[in-house]
Amino acid sequence: MSAVEPRALLYPKTSPSPDNSNAAPTGTRPLTRRALFGRALIGAQVVLLAACGGGDENEEEQPRAAPTAPQASLPKPAGEPTTLTLASMLVSFAPVIDKAVDEWNRGEFPGASEDIQLERLTIQISSRGGPEETTEHIQERAQTFLAERESAGTPLDLLIVNRLFDFPWAFRSGILQPLDRLLQQDGNDPSARFMPSALELTRFRGQMMALPVSLGAGVTRYNPKHFEDAGLPVPDNGWTREEFIAAALRLTQDTDNDGKIDSWGFRPIWNFVNWLPFVMQELDRDVVDVNTGEVRLLDPAALRGLQFWHELGNKHGIMPHGADVTADLFRFPFWNRHPSTFFYYFATPSSTATGKQAPLPAGPRDVSPLMLGACLAIPAGARDTAKSYEALAPLALYLGEHFLLPTVISGQEFIENPTSGYIELLLPEHERQLALWLLQTGRPSHLASSATMLFQLFEQFSIPLARGEVAVEQAAQEAQNWLQAYLNR
Repeated sequence: MSAVEPRALLYPKTSPSPDNSNAAPTGTRPLTRRALFGRALIGAQVVLLAACGGGDENEEEQPRAAPTAPQASLPKPAGEPTTLTLASMLVSFAPVIDKAVDEWNRGEFPGASEDIQLERLTIQISSRGGPEETTEHIQERAQTFLAERESAGTPLDLLIVNRLFDFPWAFRSGILQPLDRLLQQDGNDPSARFMPSALELTRFRGQMMALPVSLGAGVTRYNPKHFEDAGLPVPDNGWTREEFIAAALRLTQDTDNDGKIDSWGFRPIWNFVNWLPFVMQELDRDVVDVNTGEVRLLDPAALRGLQFWHELGNKHGIMPHGADVTADLFRFPFWNRHPSTFFYYFATPSSTATGKQAPLPAGPRDVSPLMLGACLAIPAGARDTAKSYEALAPLALYLGEHFLLPTVISGQEFIENPTSGYIELLLPEHERQLALWLLQTGRPSHLASSATMLFQLFEQFSIPLARGEVAVEQAAQEAQNWLQAYLNR
């Protein structure tokens, strides 16, 4: 195992960790010192999740020097195993990753190469402030970490990329090797075992950049007490837009009769693209395509979805709207501001995400954005690409079958009937059915998977539209221009 102890990935206090949304329960497995460090939960933008708990506290960590070259980098006697290093920032996933590494090194891992041992490292990140700074800092730190390892003669062999890297940036930055040639030469065809929608999220400009291991999906989060007090049925499958509006109208209240809303029936939030579900229900696909650089925000169907979202405030009055709207109204914490409903990422019941969860209100189609939570890749500087791939394919299949929401097709059967080897997929009945529903109705979304696009559109599109500063068409045109410029850098 690694000589570098995992350290917690730190984020701003103002938002939850999207990666937490996909964090797998640890069951009854005793926590090692490594896992205790790794379980320090975090509160950041996305950026999950897979996506997504509540507001965790920010902490500062002391930087650690780059590891010195281990003996494994020197010529080895015949028969000595090769040690491959696997680095990750997903400390919330540490128990599953540690379990996989332990089983691999003990020779108990299906498909493991006998002449390969694994060593897990954690990339240390200390946040600097706001979400934009955090994303840029994470990208800078990831590049620095990779460069330090290469300079020390111990380049990384495998890398788990999460949403906070920003996937479009990670895929075009040159830090990863495309996998197409390796996949084509693999007679076992591992890609056939992944959900096609998950694979679509790791393809960039016609190349497969990684194998997906974790997904996230949009859900409705709601305050059950508010629904109970109002005598309303709680949201469930088939919940329509009309029912959503009717409930939110009942739940929007001026409790002290001072002319100001004290409890909103619906509150958009800054680290989820709240209008995207309505747009995708009209389009039946995402509004951006990272393979072609195409943006569809000006499509008539997309404009219908944007108009519906806009009218939630300026027509129905169920969400903040008008000149007094500030970005802070759409930030955490929510519960002390009494939101009855908001849209967020699917999370396990043990997460710190507030409220209960249900499907998104359905429009012309029952569609939820499906986003990439994490993927397993080979760094550009890996010492032996063929060796790295020997470990990558079986590891990705294992992780993609165990994480919520699973990217490997067979993972769904272990949600339906969990076994002792898949305790991470053990869910209460409601969450079990919801997870299966989301995998069935989800459409892959590069936009929802991108921390950078999400943050920029919140600042440049969602807030000006909520304030009434621009019309829907003008806001869509400006957002379209920015997205096209970003995707085609």
